[in-house]
This record gives sequence, C-alpha cells and structure tokens, in this order.
Amino acid sequence: MTVSEFAAESGYAVFCAGEEREIASGYCGDFLSNIISRAPENCCWLTVMNNVNVAAVATLIDCACIVLCEGVMPDEAFAARAKQLGLWVLGAEKNVYETAKTVAALCGV
Repeated sequence: MTVSEFAAESGYAVFCAGEEREIASGYCGDFLSNIISRAPENCCWLTVMNNVNVAAVATLIDCACIVLCEGVMPDEAFAARAKQLGLWVLGAEKNVYETAKTVAALCGV
C-alpha cells in the first residue's frame, strides 16, 4: 500500500506529504540509535518523538513514512525540515500499539 493510500484509509492527519512510497513493513520506537540500527527500509515508523532529529533519522533509514502517535504534532523545526526533505509525516490519536494494529491491518505487514 502506498503512503497516500494508507493516509486516506487510516484517516490519519497528514502533516507533511512527500514522494509516493510503498509501505513494506512497520517499526515502533523512540530510541533513535535503535531506529538507526534496526528499522527496515520503507517502513512505517511509529513514534511519539516530535523534534527535528526524527527527520534526520527518517532520512538515514529511508522509511516510507513517520506516524506520530498519541496526538503528538511535529514541532515547527521538525515540520519545516520534513517538508524540505520530502518526508511523509502523519498523525494518529491512538497509542503506538493501537496504531501498529492499524498499520498491520491496512498494509498487510
């Protein structure tokens, strides 16, 4: 499933839209060094971190999209950098566990 299809199906907020990507898997985490070393390419990364470092890590791991969970919104610097880098940043009201279930159900991953 593409990120735009996922965004439409899930109803999640779209804070930033980027280049169309296929979601190949999901990954949950907030410890950035773990994300860098373990998150797979083209994943849907679920986190509650909302600072500019998330954009840098998302670029390093080449994720398909970032989903900010629990109603978290990107801070100003993060949103600006994500737009500059062409990253998809979505927002979910549910916690990480419930959001991961949605990713799995909709994307079949």
